[in-house]
Amino acid sequence: MGKRRGFTLVELLVVIAIIAILMAILLPALQRAKKQVRTIICRSNLKQYGLAARMYLDDNEGSFPYSFSWLYKDGGRGCRWHDASKNLDQNPDLGGVLWPYLKDKDIHLCPEFNVVAKMKGCYLCDGTKIPIEPQYSYGMNSYLNGDAWGAVPAQYRTKMENVRKESQVKNPQRVFFFSEENTWVISGLSGVGINDNNLRAIPPGTTDCFATYHSAPGGDLNMGYANAVFVDLHVEQVSARPNPNTFILSWPSGPPIPDW
Repeated sequence: MGKRRGFTLVELLVVIAIIAILMAILLPALQRAKKQVRTIICRSNLKQYGLAARMYLDDNEGSFPYSFSWLYKDGGRGCRWHDASKNLDQNPDLGGVLWPYLKDKDIHLCPEFNVVAKMKGCYLCDGTKIPIEPQYSYGMNSYLNGDAWGAVPAQYRTKMENVRKESQVKNPQRVFFFSEENTWVISGLSGVGINDNNLRAIPPGTTDCFATYHSAPGGDLNMGYANAVFVDLHVEQVSARPNPNTFILSWPSGPPIPDW
């Protein structure tokens, strides 16, 4: 019987090199796949948010929840979106009017936002010293029964300040209901990062804007997209660019879209 021949050092090195090459090829693909899964979950969450809002509208004669207190009844100040001690599952008494329609659902955090928020930090919330443990990642359009009309020039306010009901939205398929924000500022595009769950955009890009971290080209988190659920309940990818785009998709009173 012949002697068994083992692997030579050269053969082992060749195998190791092949494995390294395969890993180099596969790892980026796996990372892309994980990002795609996180985005799909985020879109599904927003769809569920839209359905919860639909039930609220049906129960309240088509009236929108107030956009500054839909999630937290006091407006969620103090960056509660990443304050685990104020999680609404553990503190339901802090919940706003929409919370009864959302409780007991694992839909409040986009997994991609969870990754990005921990990586990028918080623009307005750093001084609070609250650990960045994202709990909620979606904001409501502040032009739907919100405080956004206070930032609108006087000549446009009459179209805005009384928008309280779904029937007043002229183009529900082009007005977003809930979407995502960044945690950081992008020069010329957004003046603040997420500090509550109320998304208020104005044309010059000095307040809130849609997030830019999904499908970011070349990994540039300032250049990607957000997901949003619209008043008609469809979900789609949206872009903050060009500058007024978040505002255009916020405006419920139909054309002409104001600019100031």
